[in-house]
Amino acid sequence: MSRRPRRRASLAVTAVAAAVASLAAPAVVAAPAGAAVVAATAGATVLAAPVRARVVAPAPSHTVVRAGTERVLLALGDSLAAGYQPTYGTHAPPLDPATGYPDTGYPDGYAADIASARHLTLVDLACPGETTVSMTTVPAKAACATTYRGELGATSQLRAATSFLARHKGAVALVTLDLGANDVDGCVSASGISSSCLATRQARVVARLPAIVAAIRAALSADDPGARLVAMNYYDPFLGVAYSPGGLVGTVGATLSLAATTAFDRRLGALFAHARVPVANVAAAFHTYAALPLLVYAGHRLPANVVYVCRWTWMCPTSGSSSHADIHATTAGYRVIAAAFERILGPA
Repeated sequence: MSRRPRRRASLAVTAVAAAVASLAAPAVVAAPAGAAVVAATAGATVLAAPVRARVVAPAPSHTVVRAGTERVLLALGDSLAAGYQPTYGTHAPPLDPATGYPDTGYPDGYAADIASARHLTLVDLACPGETTVSMTTVPAKAACATTYRGELGATSQLRAATSFLARHKGAVALVTLDLGANDVDGCVSASGISSSCLATRQARVVARLPAIVAAIRAALSADDPGARLVAMNYYDPFLGVAYSPGGLVGTVGATLSLAATTAFDRRLGALFAHARVPVANVAAAFHTYAALPLLVYAGHRLPANVVYVCRWTWMCPTSGSSSHADIHATTAGYRVIAAAFERILGPA
């Protein structure tokens, strides 16, 4: 199976990792008692407007994936693992000229950053919109189903992953996984949170995610016993409603969302700990529980956790911008996520 390695020397993942490490974030998600979005009203610091996505064209060269030569990062999960940004609209990732399938994700995603920093070839099977249900059944996007079926003879992302591992024994060095956010995202919006929906959907994640992790671990044990599996928790994009619509409605919505994210990340942490899978602490990297210091974004004085979400996601378009609020990370945000993985992985 032909592959092209993802090399982008301009990505300073190691430097970003050091910067995130200097924040002294906790190793596990644990929101302080009474954590809230509202903070003091003094000592603000001015930050720049959001970083816009930089689309990088796919490299034309490729190499052959063979056990013992080219080493692979296999990225699994949802749109964050695929590296999606709203600038891509409804387009699928670019085709890999080596295989004819969109199997390397979108440019500038966190998986591409990690692969570049660790000199790995990226095989990105993640599917935007994927849930713990669609991961094992019908893929969330028809384009994903086409890729899985055509390239790997598989009917789901999980089967595609195990098929890839079986076909490339000894080639995979690292598997990354982020899954579960789409199960609960429909319960949270700028207008409010459905507690009954959250309870039902979180129960579904608790019931289904362990079996998915176990299947991946079993395939790795059989085909790539030396490979590492690392998962991640989630930042809270809906902190951005404290910026827009802002005011009391935005503050209350952001505070409720933070409580929901805290509970969900704790459940993910417990599930992955039970499975002995290390977790990249993306919540901490995004300062999700740090309301102080107060910072300034687009002329608004806001809690730190709100400003970092505004800077590192598309949730807070500024006045005059043609973009719309979107929960996905920007290029800068994906590098922060990559840095959280690097803290777990250690030196390359």
